[in-house]
Amino acid sequence: LTGQHGQFGFVALLIGLLVGSSLLGGLIGVVQSYFSNRISQSIMFDLRNQLFDRVLKQSIAFFTATRTGDVMSRLSNDVNGVQSVVSDTIFSLVNNIVILASTVVLMFALDWKLTIAALVVLPAFLLPTRRVGKATFQARKATQGKLAEMTAYMQETLGISGMQLVKAFVKQVAEITRFRKLNDELRRLNIRQSMIGRWFFMLMGVLGTAGPAVLWLFGGYLVVTGQESLGTVVTFATVLLARLYGPVGSLANMQVNVVGSLALFQRIFEYMDLPVEIDEKAAAVRLAAARGEVEFDHVTFRYPSRDRPALKDVSFQIEPGQLAALVGPTGAGKTTVTTLLPRFYDPQLGAVRLDGLDVRDLSLESLGQQTGMVYQDTFLFHATIRENLLYAKPEAGDAEMMAAAKAAYIRDFIESLPEGYETVVGERRRKATSGDRPRHPQGSARLDPGRGHLQSRLGVGAPDPGRAAAPLSRTHLARYRPPALNHPGG
Repeated sequence: LTGQHGQFGFVALLIGLLVGSSLLGGLIGVVQSYFSNRISQSIMFDLRNQLFDRVLKQSIAFFTATRTGDVMSRLSNDVNGVQSVVSDTIFSLVNNIVILASTVVLMFALDWKLTIAALVVLPAFLLPTRRVGKATFQARKATQGKLAEMTAYMQETLGISGMQLVKAFVKQVAEITRFRKLNDELRRLNIRQSMIGRWFFMLMGVLGTAGPAVLWLFGGYLVVTGQESLGTVVTFATVLLARLYGPVGSLANMQVNVVGSLALFQRIFEYMDLPVEIDEKAAAVRLAAARGEVEFDHVTFRYPSRDRPALKDVSFQIEPGQLAALVGPTGAGKTTVTTLLPRFYDPQLGAVRLDGLDVRDLSLESLGQQTGMVYQDTFLFHATIRENLLYAKPEAGDAEMMAAAKAAYIRDFIESLPEGYETVVGERRRKATSGDRPRHPQGSARLDPGRGHLQSRLGVGAPDPGRAAAPLSRTHLARYRPPALNHPGG
């Protein structure tokens, strides 16, 4: 460059190549990051969808036996916990294997004796991974279990029903103490999990130092005895050994991380592998329009958690257009009867029929479209009144929706609100004051796309005084405790 024929253009070319290579490397990194995130997020997307789909297909028995917070924790905390493994494993595995293989080939090409000396240390990287992976698995499993317990606790306590109970009995201090205990246990488990990883990293660091020390010792002997040049030994110890031990350490850490994450996958697949107890047959009958004939034929049913059957050899028949009342004390089986018709549960013996067809032979969608339910404990989604009313039939127009609201005696109440049908309501109607809530039991009903209407609400057949009763054009099944039957307006 400084000679007579030096050219500045060559310098500019070198600088341009340097900048261009840096830009190209950056673009490759961006593309790699995009595909890495795209693949990992797609896997998370499919995993969440499949898990939610499997949970949604479970019977009511599953949800009565499982804490809601635990289900939510597996859908969110556990799935999010495996994201790092999914995103890092694929590209990191390929990248480390390529670097490791190319480095070993280059080392053998330079000197096979130094290469063997460098490879002697490699088993030490792999030996502790099995034990550390097992410890990480147990620690992550305990941590995620405690996190699920805390999530379930918060869901129960901070929900509107739980919070009303806490405040009614002035248990704020007790609940704070209980939360602190759970939080402290979670903290201890997280610290233990982190320290397992820290000890492993320390061991990898020691081995990363011991490897070059062995090579320096053996290489020094070869240089002193004239069997190897100093430059080759320096190249091995400073450049190639870092390229060799770096990928090996990453692969060992990856194995520990994957084994530890199996605890999360185990919790996820505990739900993914759950059998669907209430499922329709391959050749299920689709009921277009039910007449409303209901028959219980020697039905016996026992809840999974009970020893005594809730119903034993029960038989009755309800004709289309007939109003039937189930009367009895708490625990007599009134609610159980109303849950067997829409197949929330299946009886162990006997058959439940709709229009002469066993409900187990009907498709679940068509069966659901033939029944409408009004629960004693009403739940509303955190959405507008319009969205709640149209939940079962979103394609209904305004006229149909308003007609349904009028038939349920809540149209005047809704229209009296400042935002009318666009008023946002919350869980269990808590956004409305007690005086504003509709008193008529049908006021909490949603628009029903089916023809049949299964009522499951205390006092549903008794309208408020002065209000005209709706004509009975479908089969109605209502349950009452004896005092409600004696005092229908109470």
